[in-house]
Amino acid sequence: MLGAADTLFFDVSLLGIRCAAVEISERRLSGDAVEIVYHAFTTGAFDRIYDIDNRYHYYTNSHYSHIDSLKKYIHEKTLDLFYSETLIGDSIVYNDFPALYCTAPVHHVLSFLIYLQHHPEVMETGYSFPFLITDEGDLYHPEIRAETNLNKGQREVFFTLSKVAGEGMPEPTDVFNRTICSQPGQRMPPG
Repeated sequence: MLGAADTLFFDVSLLGIRCAAVEISERRLSGDAVEIVYHAFTTGAFDRIYDIDNRYHYYTNSHYSHIDSLKKYIHEKTLDLFYSETLIGDSIVYNDFPALYCTAPVHHVLSFLIYLQHHPEVMETGYSFPFLITDEGDLYHPEIRAETNLNKGQREVFFTLSKVAGEGMPEPTDVFNRTICSQPGQRMPPG
């Protein structure tokens, strides 16, 4: 579990070969604000094949109940892009996309993972989250399913995202967003 000013590292493998790394850090800002930063980058030979150096900044409160804004700095091979979402009143305002009406609090899937780390008590089948997940012009309702894996002798938690609104951007902004958010299916939060 991460705490204020903590950093977590993990590797991303493809067919058993380390191809990328992710550094996740949290930093308390002034007042009740917390900045969560994901830094995802390719490693080794993959750095020469498809260079990625992306930074994702999420701004939330100390209870992690929702995000106020997010910023992405994307550098992938031949793509350099800045993307942002800011909540203003009942709208999510994007830097390069029409605003989306939304009266509920929101998280992005990556800030949602940090929320789950800080609130493990919610990882129960059927838990009703008080927020939606925002993802590049779409809104999703997160759902949790917990079960015991008898073969592994451990409890496993999965989440799915059910689309509830939005038209989405023509293409996801980056490879990690395409992999984590834009594909149908279930995900397992890091444990």
